Amino acid sequence: MMAESSSTAVGSGVQRAPREFQLARFFARNQFTAPHLLCASDCESVEMSELVTMMSDSTRKLWENLHLGYTQTPGHPALREAIASLYECDRISQRNVQVVDSNEGIYITMRSLLKAGDRVVCTWPGYQSLSEIALAQGAHVEHWEVEEGDSGFFFDVDKLEALLQEPCQCVIVNFPHNPTGALPSHAEWGRIIRLVSQCNAILFCDEVYRGLEYDVQDRLPSACVQYSKGIIVSGVSKSYGLPGLRIGWLVTQDLSLLSACGAYHDYCSMCCSAPSEILALAGLENRETILSRNRDTIRKTADALADMLSDADISPHFKFTRPKGGSVALIGLQKGKCATSYCKLLAEKHGVVLTSTSLFDWKDEFLRVGFGRVTGVGNVGVWKKAILDGCVPQ
Repeated sequence: MMAESSSTAVGSGVQRAPREFQLARFFARNQFTAPHLLCASDCESVEMSELVTMMSDSTRKLWENLHLGYTQTPGHPALREAIASLYECDRISQRNVQVVDSNEGIYITMRSLLKAGDRVVCTWPGYQSLSEIALAQGAHVEHWEVEEGDSGFFFDVDKLEALLQEPCQCVIVNFPHNPTGALPSHAEWGRIIRLVSQCNAILFCDEVYRGLEYDVQDRLPSACVQYSKGIIVSGVSKSYGLPGLRIGWLVTQDLSLLSACGAYHDYCSMCCSAPSEILALAGLENRETILSRNRDTIRKTADALADMLSDADISPHFKFTRPKGGSVALIGLQKGKCATSYCKLLAEKHGVVLTSTSLFDWKDEFLRVGFGRVTGVGNVGVWKKAILDGCVPQ
């Protein structure tokens, strides 16, 4: 028997301005002033001097002879070729790649492919722009809501099947998932692809945390490889620890979809920074070194957190299951406790900054923790001392 959908449908069917980006405003206030930031979603940033020393001979030549003029609108050919090679598919070449800023990629895709009245299904909760720009376009957005089980957070594919019984123009997903770290199995991912293809919808997949799976065997094939109408957004900000470059990309087999997105790109950034493109190319050339290092940092912070939460004096207050992928995870509070109030208390009294899932317009019962920075283990130690000194959820 097909599962019943428990989704929440939102959207007026009328275009409007996007709402304030709550998480972005939160980080604008806290990211550069917090003594102990323990909620960032990116990985430890790579120093430019290190990245330059890692350059191949061909990339170093591009760097040393770089002119600071306009760049090609789709992106530097060498960078697009390097991006295409990530997907190891003969259907993906540089012509299937549009270089963008990652957040711009979400914006221009939703703006170019959706219209008022379209029906969209989106993983929930999630990065605000994944659903908000669709809503601003006047689309009706239905939430495919994450669930919590004994082994952690998961998305019930039966619920997606129920949601797709009605016509749908676009399905938006994010795996590994922010903020829960949920990741479908390979079998579940194959079923998701089949369900979306059966209703002939576009599949938009945010893959910015791809490469940060705790077990590399869990890494999913990219949506742009698995489905002809799949379009993915990714970039170097999260997994690669290069957010200052502002380089991301859209990839799809469907050149008409990519062309539509490119038309909106002309009204946004138009082209990317010349130095950033070459530095991003160097990052991709050394991806295994960078990703391996970042996964190691994530494991160490996750281990420190798990150890803290196993303390007999601390465990009664929190619930944590190690995620399957990504650089963030959720910690649950005991029923009736307010995550927003606890975040405020912890920051004001001890300088440890976490985010509440209220910033994702979701239950105010969870704390989002970031694992990707080398300060993570130390910050967990500061948090542990605060808890043992009596700073617990009220």
